[in-house]
Amino acid sequence: MTYDTGSAARRAAVACMIAIGAYGTVHAQEAPPTGFTFGPGETIEHDSNVLRLSGTQPGLPVVGDTSYTTDLMASFNQTYGREQVSASATIGRVLYEHLSLYDFTQQDIRAALTSSMPYSVEASIDFVRTSALAHFADFESTIRDVIDFNALNAKVDFPLEANWRGVLDGSVSQLTNSAVSEQSSDVNTAEIDGGIRFQPVTGNHVDLLLRSVEGTYPNNSPASLIPPGYHDVGADLRANWTFSGASHLQGRAGFVRRSNDQMFYFNTITGETELLDRNFSGPAYDLTYTWQVSAASRLTLFGLRMVGPSGDNNFLTATTHTFKFTPSYQASAKIEVDAYYQWTATNYFTDVYDAVYSQPPGTTLNNYAHSAGLGVIWKPRRWIKVGLDIHRDVRDSDSPTWTYTNNVAILSLQSSF
Repeated sequence: MTYDTGSAARRAAVACMIAIGAYGTVHAQEAPPTGFTFGPGETIEHDSNVLRLSGTQPGLPVVGDTSYTTDLMASFNQTYGREQVSASATIGRVLYEHLSLYDFTQQDIRAALTSSMPYSVEASIDFVRTSALAHFADFESTIRDVIDFNALNAKVDFPLEANWRGVLDGSVSQLTNSAVSEQSSDVNTAEIDGGIRFQPVTGNHVDLLLRSVEGTYPNNSPASLIPPGYHDVGADLRANWTFSGASHLQGRAGFVRRSNDQMFYFNTITGETELLDRNFSGPAYDLTYTWQVSAASRLTLFGLRMVGPSGDNNFLTATTHTFKFTPSYQASAKIEVDAYYQWTATNYFTDVYDAVYSQPPGTTLNNYAHSAGLGVIWKPRRWIKVGLDIHRDVRDSDSPTWTYTNNVAILSLQSSF
């Protein structure tokens, strides 16, 4: 007798959706609990190209597949005098109908403590842990790789004079890959930022910060393209500013320079030591502008320029530009409609690309991705949220094997009590 795990996952997902909907309808009129919420959720996602391949892959039964995610979320937010404590956790099991070798447990766990101390000193500390399946688009492999990311951040700002404050931030992070072949790109970082803040009585603020980052690859080997570590220095102008109540700008713009600890690696194929110029420098920005056009409509513009590792893994370095346009419309008190268009250009550093894929010297690798989608959020009851998202991704590349198209449809149901 054979057991159809795909059908079992599908039946469990449908049963979970029915149970969530029924429970939410019964309890919809109850008063919300103070400070604490929890609830189950279910997501059904169909992806026409799960592995982001340019064509079919030998040995795999399908390229497209449907996944079912059953999760449980809990959140807490409470103020105690001068301190505010918040925490949230969402843990879910993702099951694929056919590609069951990629089943995994996803996590998003966050906790934060904010304190208003004497003498107008503001301090905060927060922790983040995420676990997700690595994106397949940026390395030519169909290996299952679950990436765990942990970060601890601390911030303090204190008065200097008038509208000026001092700012000091520090953070440590750890990124690990479950796939043995990708563990050479596991990385630990330690970062410290310091500078000044202009903060008028309106609450808006602009920061000028200097940054230093130390990165270490703990699983580096002499034959690896990944260096033992790196050092980043940079400067940022960061803003969080609301204009006349209708528009808001948040983000940063600055400059980054990276120096790798080692410029050579041993090529196990040729038996020779090769020089790779992986150092880089350049401008970087990450800006989001939101315009509340009317009571029911909103427009969000996002722009990013990043110089550094591309995608989920660190073995290739690139300059990435991303621009995103997102209009939103509140059709009623219970229905919100969102659309978006995103364009991304990724220009890889040629020397590392040549070494990894044995290309002729100077061969370029440029990827251009277009993504467009439409989403609807419906809240029929206070404790129920139903979401439908449909989007299409297309990537063109100088390398035919890095070109792909995929279409995604996601139906989600989240209940919170």
